[in-house]
Amino acid sequence: MQPSFKVGQLEVRAFNDGILKTSLDLVIGMERALAESLAGPTDHGSFFIPVNNFVFERDGKIILIDAGAGNTMQKTLGKLPENLRAGGIAPEAITHILLTHIHPDHANGLVDDEGRAHYPNAELLVHETEMDFWLGESVPGENENTKRMHARARIDLAPYHDRIRRVRSGEELFGCAAVLAAGHTPGHTVWRVDGGGAAFISWGDIVHFSAIQISHPDTPLTYDLDPDRAVMARKRILDMAASERLMVAGAHVNAPGFGHVVRKGLSYAFEPSA
Repeated sequence: MQPSFKVGQLEVRAFNDGILKTSLDLVIGMERALAESLAGPTDHGSFFIPVNNFVFERDGKIILIDAGAGNTMQKTLGKLPENLRAGGIAPEAITHILLTHIHPDHANGLVDDEGRAHYPNAELLVHETEMDFWLGESVPGENENTKRMHARARIDLAPYHDRIRRVRSGEELFGCAAVLAAGHTPGHTVWRVDGGGAAFISWGDIVHFSAIQISHPDTPLTYDLDPDRAVMARKRILDMAASERLMVAGAHVNAPGFGHVVRKGLSYAFEPSA
């Protein structure tokens, strides 16, 4: 059975796209010994993190949060469409996709190997700043990896060009509010979803290495385009989640992929839902 949680009147189901191999080499400003002690066993610094996606239904709409990596990154990824089908949801039934940002492990799964839409009936909701950055021209000084992501974003979004809704900070559509949390990317968005009497947030890559960055929120990664802003955004969202006791749906939080942030001294910890 698919892991799920309830918030108010909403049932939210977690669907996994697979696991992403990554490395402690990406951690900035933390001694390696401490990073290893927090992350747990690694293979010379390499380890796997989940890629989680979330689905809920509201007023006849079937809404997916992020779209996974597709088959473009690693063989351990790209499982979302088949996992949706196994859970009784045909990709064709998805009506809306909320994108937290346009990084490969969140957006490459929008299309198949031929560049066709995996979700042919879905409208994309993307923060206007994120759209402008990734579909705009590369800026001077960008590294090669970011340039490749610019090119890939055009492929990912191409079959949806007439079904993309640009959203502004604070804008709410069918109970889903865009909370700009820039730093990881310029338009990185936390989606706050009202369930009727309660809410949850899907925080994208506010936290990428959950074993490290929740308890040590000052720790950025080389994935962050603006590390200082990413740290500020993480602290703000962690504080909000803990203060309001919000359910958190985490893209890279270990199974079941959702739970609550709690204060632990001057920092935070994550309590997975049972």
